[in-house]
Amino acid sequence: MKSIAPLLTQISLWASACILTVLPCAIAFDYGGILPWAQWATCVAVLAAGLLALPSIIDRETLGGPRFHWLAILLLGWAAFAWFQTLPLPGFLTSLLSPGSAAAYTTWLDPILGSQTERSSMHPISIDPAASRHAIAMLLVVATLAWTSASVFQNRRRLVLLMAGLAVGAAVHAALGIFQLVSPETDLLGMNAINRGSHFAAFVNRNNAALMMNIGVGASMGVLAWRLSALIGTEVDDENFEVNDLISLASDRDSSIALISLVLCTAALLVCGSRGGLVSAMIGFTLALGWIRARRGTASIPVIIAVLAIAVALLIVPFNLDLTSLDRMELLSDQDQSTLLNDGRIPLWNDVIAAATTYLPTGSGLGTFADAHLTQLEKSSDGWAHHADNLWLEMFTEQGIPGLLFVGVLIVGVIRSLNKLNDSPDAVDHGLRVAGWYILGSLAVSQFFDMGLIIPANLIACAIFLPVAATRGHLVAPRIRDTGYQSGETDDYFDADEYIDADDEHEVAEDLADEQTVSGELDGSGDDGVPIESVTATEAKRKPRIRFQTKKSLFPSLAIAALVVLPNAWALSVLQKDASADAIIRRSQAMLAQRGVEPAQLETLISPLEELAKQTASPAVYRTLSDLHFQLARYDEVVQANPKSTEQLRELYQQTAPAVRRLKWHAQNESVAARSTNHRSSSSGSDSNDSADTGGDTSGVERTATPPLSRHYIAALKNAEAELCVRPLSREARTASLYLDFVYTDRDRTRAILQQLSELYGTYSAALRQLAQLSLDSNESELGATYLRKLLERQPNQTPAALKMLESHPDILIASIVPPTTANYRAAAKYLITRPDPDLEFLARAFEGLACGQSETIAERARCEELCADTAYVLKRHIESFECYQKAVELDSANANLQLKYINRLREQDKIGTARALARKARERFPDDRRFDAVINQMAQQELR
Repeated sequence: MKSIAPLLTQISLWASACILTVLPCAIAFDYGGILPWAQWATCVAVLAAGLLALPSIIDRETLGGPRFHWLAILLLGWAAFAWFQTLPLPGFLTSLLSPGSAAAYTTWLDPILGSQTERSSMHPISIDPAASRHAIAMLLVVATLAWTSASVFQNRRRLVLLMAGLAVGAAVHAALGIFQLVSPETDLLGMNAINRGSHFAAFVNRNNAALMMNIGVGASMGVLAWRLSALIGTEVDDENFEVNDLISLASDRDSSIALISLVLCTAALLVCGSRGGLVSAMIGFTLALGWIRARRGTASIPVIIAVLAIAVALLIVPFNLDLTSLDRMELLSDQDQSTLLNDGRIPLWNDVIAAATTYLPTGSGLGTFADAHLTQLEKSSDGWAHHADNLWLEMFTEQGIPGLLFVGVLIVGVIRSLNKLNDSPDAVDHGLRVAGWYILGSLAVSQFFDMGLIIPANLIACAIFLPVAATRGHLVAPRIRDTGYQSGETDDYFDADEYIDADDEHEVAEDLADEQTVSGELDGSGDDGVPIESVTATEAKRKPRIRFQTKKSLFPSLAIAALVVLPNAWALSVLQKDASADAIIRRSQAMLAQRGVEPAQLETLISPLEELAKQTASPAVYRTLSDLHFQLARYDEVVQANPKSTEQLRELYQQTAPAVRRLKWHAQNESVAARSTNHRSSSSGSDSNDSADTGGDTSGVERTATPPLSRHYIAALKNAEAELCVRPLSREARTASLYLDFVYTDRDRTRAILQQLSELYGTYSAALRQLAQLSLDSNESELGATYLRKLLERQPNQTPAALKMLESHPDILIASIVPPTTANYRAAAKYLITRPDPDLEFLARAFEGLACGQSETIAERARCEELCADTAYVLKRHIESFECYQKAVELDSANANLQLKYINRLREQDKIGTARALARKARERFPDDRRFDAVINQMAQQELR
């Protein structure tokens, strides 16, 4: 039985190693693992690997204890801090720890849901506890990975398996991405269905894919460095390393896999289009090859150029692919909007820094960045940034100062361990050191331009590899003790060779034999009469083993394993619920998007969603419930109207659309909307229903009786309010509440929602335009004018749409919404001169502000002069108009339409002679244009009459 136990232990550890090795590549095939079900499956795999690694606790060949598993303990501490952020705390404590979070639960919610006396005064630091719990679950998975990986991959052969597996896995995705570029019509993995961003391989975003490619490059270099050191004893980051030494790898079959992976991953980096990926690769190479650490100066520059040139010549040209990543390296181009200075990152970072300072010192909660930065939007581009495209800045926003400390300790600890590996005589440790420096360097740099580490596939790969690099240094004896060992002072250590396991002993002998054989072939020293066996024995005695066994205490190792593995059960439960919620939410959204869905089908979704809402308090579940109830309410109203035909049914259904339903109510109840009734549906559903049924007015105002309001409208509003309680900065919940203002009939509340949405959508032009329309529909002319002006300050090309919107609201002056800029004046004048009754006072002001002299090109100047002429003509300033027409014709003499318009305007003002002369010149200039002949004939006939 005793002889079977070690065998079973090794089988278990090898099974755990195989699961961990395959996991990053496998999970990456599901869009990088971003879907909740994939994350749940990842947790199951990690838990299985952790359980299989438990025999390492009693394995005398495997080290343990708090000092060795420091990274897993650090991650557990980080998870504990993130969990603390989700706990409800007294208001004063939340204000002290995170003023921004306290404001989210008070300042932002009080105008909508009432003061804290009506709600709980306890609220967490996290502004989205459900998202934080999901992120904490993933962090616990990473902590389990850290312990499992550090325990399993202490064995040399399993460590080689890890590096080779990461290299091959990344190479598979690199080959897939390159194949997609070569054959774009092939829709592998359904990636062509992605209509946002630029995907590569199975990743939705090419920057995320680039991080996986860099991990593959680092692992490939680690395997090659190991084989090079084992064969000839040369280290690639040593100053004596020469490129010619790589020839020794040509006949080594173990190096072929790593070489192919290195080639594929490097090629993928060049063609995927990620600028950050290339920059981080260059930093990774310089660190891995020791050019920065060894202070080799400018010697690194020509080597980097040579590597890139070889990759281009040998790999890229035969595939006839554009070097997209290199093309996008340009930083200062004003033409390419994808460059760093023009892609919106820097303005976003400015807003993120402003937002992050409001949450100091403890941040806004793990996984809450999508909402956290919304309160400080001023410079960001259009759209919604779910991530900061800078992981370190995003982490600073979410975790505050403690997050930076956790990251700092982690990086410093890994660097110290990598430095300790310099003293190891083991070739595998040399390969691990090279891979570690490359991956750490590329990871630190790439996350300044991206957030690829959040993607589960990349996170799992790093969580498997970095713990090995962070703990392997503890297996290396210090330098001073190496001297003692060589001099025979071994009192503090057991005999190293006595504790080498069978796998390691076989591989050490094999490596030493290979080293001697290849060295003999290269330098001719193989025939010196010294048998290989004796040299091997001498080398083994000269080089101290790195695994010095000490007496192992079982309790600390068991306690750490329990602390790391057991919380995974909670994480599994959280991820399973989130995956279930995501599945039913997607099904609900699909049914809501379909036509002809029966109400009974939608009602079957209500019960499971309500159960999930009780279990998870997920904002997404509440939002889906609100949407379902609103749709059911629309069905109720159509049924109450009792349509007699299909056409009438279709018309009634269209009238229940959110915007139409709300606008109709405001039009019918303008007197009610003008006063605040201050009803809260959350405080009393029956009261809200009664007030909604009567329009919220009990003062005796006569009104035609309306059908009773559907109970589903009340439920929709309640769920929107429930979402706000657990996610106080939700834009979607506020929008849903706004479209349901005919339920709560409180103008003050509607006004507050409009004001808050304008801040949360501060730089989103399309949303500002919609908010302006909603404000005008709500009889909030002042707000509507404010939002239109804010919109036109950002997007002058929206001026025509804004002016058209004002035609239904003549009480708002055009001058109040159009900013006094040249671009806005030009856009406004161009629109107004086409209207039948323009605002001449504003048009005169716009005419003075056209500033044609500021035009940058001749074509722009010609268009401006034409606009100036048209505007002056509408203002009946004919002399100025004709002067501008003349300038425009001189600048754009090839524009026949312009000249014809000029001629007709002269005719309208009885300047026949000038018009005839211009028409004749134009006929000579445009002989094929018969319109000028017609004009000349018309003028001749007019003179005859």
